[in-house]
Amino acid sequence: MARGRILWLCVAGVISVLACGCTSPHVEKNTAHSEAAPAKAGEPHYGAAVPPLGSPSLSPAVSGKTVLVVGDSWSASIGQGMSEVAASHNTIVNAGLGGCGILLPMGKETPETCRKWPTQWPSYLQKYKPDAALLNVGFWDVTPQRLAANAEPRDLTSPAHETAFRDRLNQAISILTSRNTPLYLMTSQQVSHPKYRSSALVMNRILREASAEHPGVRLLDLRGQLCNDDGCPEVLSGTQVYDPTDHPTKPARARLAIWALNAMFTRSGA
Repeated sequence: MARGRILWLCVAGVISVLACGCTSPHVEKNTAHSEAAPAKAGEPHYGAAVPPLGSPSLSPAVSGKTVLVVGDSWSASIGQGMSEVAASHNTIVNAGLGGCGILLPMGKETPETCRKWPTQWPSYLQKYKPDAALLNVGFWDVTPQRLAANAEPRDLTSPAHETAFRDRLNQAISILTSRNTPLYLMTSQQVSHPKYRSSALVMNRILREASAEHPGVRLLDLRGQLCNDDGCPEVLSGTQVYDPTDHPTKPARARLAIWALNAMFTRSGA
């Protein structure tokens, strides 16, 4: 089998985000993993069983593949996990960026690098011709943001923000599937955080609807991998899930990466 490659694109800042516990404007934080978060009407029922945390072993089908990973620092972390568990026989193009969603709000809180995805992603598809793409924007786009420079920050519970996110998601889907590339969308586990729960529920509903409406788009339920109806435990399958920056620990991101890769390239999606 051919040796694969690990490609890190525009992620120099992501490494520091994943490695530190700082509280700068571009560091994702979620300190309520175990907060009670009972299911609401319209939300899938996850039950009381503790989630299994990803998959323990990589399928032999995951070989000779190229995967493009885009989105925020959780996306970058899972892309890093893919590199660690599968890059010897696959090419992992990790373009996840800390602090970046797809909503593109106005204001200084949105770094210039976060605004470039509509032009950067098509170039990645053209250059690397991935067999599958993964998009995760489960934190930044559920937080309050400004759609206009002088507007009050609102989250996805605002009808205008829901519409704006849906439009941006459709744009992202159009770009990432433009070469008939299968696209996988990850749900947000921020439903466990009281501050972001309502907005995250809206995001997850939009993601479920998008996966049902668009051919070639499939949902990977990250929320279901990490949480039950009572919250998101700190330890799953005997593994500490979160590091000091509230990103996956190395063992956790490996399990999540294996789960995602298996889902992309095996019929069972195990």
